[in-house]
Amino acid sequence: MRFSPAKALIVLLVGMAASGCADGPFGGLTAMNPYYRNQWEKDEQAGPTFHTQLAELRAIRENPTGLSPQEQRRVIPTLADIVQNSTNTVLRAEATLALAEFPAPETIPTLQLAMSDESTDVRIAACRAWGRRGGPEALDVLSQAVSSDSDLDVRLAATAQLAKFKDQQSLQALAVALNDKDPALQHRAVQSLKSVSGQDYGDNVPAWRDFVEGRSPALPEPPTIAERLRSMSWF
Repeated sequence: MRFSPAKALIVLLVGMAASGCADGPFGGLTAMNPYYRNQWEKDEQAGPTFHTQLAELRAIRENPTGLSPQEQRRVIPTLADIVQNSTNTVLRAEATLALAEFPAPETIPTLQLAMSDESTDVRIAACRAWGRRGGPEALDVLSQAVSSDSDLDVRLAATAQLAKFKDQQSLQALAVALNDKDPALQHRAVQSLKSVSGQDYGDNVPAWRDFVEGRSPALPEPPTIAERLRSMSWF
């Protein structure tokens, strides 16, 4: 019988539960075949074990509704185990993204943990996951990342996700990014502010600062026909 990648993960979960083995997120497989037990650490980074797991994780993320509620309850702990215990950064990031597809409250502690992962890539994935999840807690987590994460790329990712939250708290968090000295973060804040506020002050950072501080800067004048023609590459 041939299983889809998502169903294959369920089969592995059954084996893991039956064996009681905890040699990594797919411990059931290692218990069934001594080769995998001996090769786990060696193959995890680049070999078949890694690629199989990655395909399964992506299949879950791309089609979470393909799993029944019962299967989802069994998948969530395994995804959490990967985030918490895998030594592979790519798998931790992919499992974090997959968890965001399930609204169950059991995913929250793992998504919170992912925000403090040592890997920048995992923290970026966590920002995307919280943006996908939404809600007040997601807004709190992303706001905190904008103001306190040590890595610029993570702060950029959190700032981008804040575009999905159209309320005063998101404006305050974006103001932090807008006032940062890094031009890339300022630019990302401007793009998110356009989405959150429905206003458009172009790339005028001082005007946006006035806006988030409660003032009402004048909207830029629309370009004249001559200016639009001059901006066209063929003119």
